[in-house]
Amino acid sequence: MNETPDGGSAPVPEGTAGDAKKTRKSLPQPVLATLLVAGSFGGIAAVMAGMLVVISPSDPQETGPVPGGQVNIRDAGSVALLPPTVGPGGPGVPLTAAAPDAPAPLPAIKPIAPLSFTSAASSSSSPVSSSPTAAKTTTKKAAGRPLKISIPAIGVKATVGSVGVDKQGVIETPPLSKPNLTGWYRLGPAPGDQGPSVILGHVNTRKGPAVFSRLRELKRGNKIAVLRADGKMAIFTVDGIEQVSKSTFPTKRVYSNTITSSLRLITCGGVYNAKQHHYTDNIIVYATLTEIKGK
Repeated sequence: MNETPDGGSAPVPEGTAGDAKKTRKSLPQPVLATLLVAGSFGGIAAVMAGMLVVISPSDPQETGPVPGGQVNIRDAGSVALLPPTVGPGGPGVPLTAAAPDAPAPLPAIKPIAPLSFTSAASSSSSPVSSSPTAAKTTTKKAAGRPLKISIPAIGVKATVGSVGVDKQGVIETPPLSKPNLTGWYRLGPAPGDQGPSVILGHVNTRKGPAVFSRLRELKRGNKIAVLRADGKMAIFTVDGIEQVSKSTFPTKRVYSNTITSSLRLITCGGVYNAKQHHYTDNIIVYATLTEIKGK
């Protein structure tokens, strides 16, 4: 080993020690210091690179979301941990079902008084539990029956027909032959009257998009206008929107009586089952009466 000018030591190849003393000139101290510093950083970089190789995954395809970080949208009703309230919707916000016992979302803005008040007994429950009392109220609601619906945020301007329940007690839908027609559940309150008024529409047909094809795009704060037979325009504000499995439809959240005038828009969502000819889920929009226009 030979001593270097800075007092340290450096290895010398065997058989050249004597010649080195005669022919080699010592490097200037600043240059040698620079080389030593550069060498030190090079060693550190090599160590860091080695560590990265060890801790980096060898196959990117093996990486994925943290378990439990995804939401099952295809069958939202079966997700173990559901939100305690209906979500607000909106761009980039996935639609999921709220917990089965969650109430309807709170009004986005202060509601106004309904145009007509009804008792809990005469307001709509679920289609399955419709009663003669509910049927009798149909004639009383003639003046308030909806004629047209407008949803500017998604470009909807449609006629409103009426639907009831089939022999199995399941709520009907508008005919597929009229994809731009919506259907008001006539055994429930009229839009603008106290309680939850329900309007249904198809998302698409074999010929293409239907009236509620963009319903899932609605978000809290959007407006829905319903023209009634009495000439009044009932303006509703969206409170929230959810996507829920048809096997766990939130009947109570949708049809239970409310002290305000409420509106529920319903269409299909999720995955289309070609064998059974229906979708797995429902898209449900919740809204509250916030303005009345007209005479």
